[in-house]
Amino acid sequence: MARIFLLIILGYLLYQVLKRMAASADSKPNAKSEENLEEKPEERIVQCANCGCHVPISESQIKNNKILCNNPECQQNQSTKK
Repeated sequence: MARIFLLIILGYLLYQVLKRMAASADSKPNAKSEENLEEKPEERIVQCANCGCHVPISESQIKNNKILCNNPECQQNQSTKK
């Protein structure tokens, strides 16, 4: 009777170990997803002609051949300077 109980406990422990090993293998990112994270292109940083703030080019606007940031105050000041 003690042998059967011991085999059941050992079987349960083996099951738990294998289950954790499978879960840790699934949680590791594969090499392809790591490459995609590293391949982000660098974005150019530009200076606002009005306030001098440095912003990424995707967050800036060009008005009257001048680069402006998305700050509402810069937008208003530029339109009143005409």
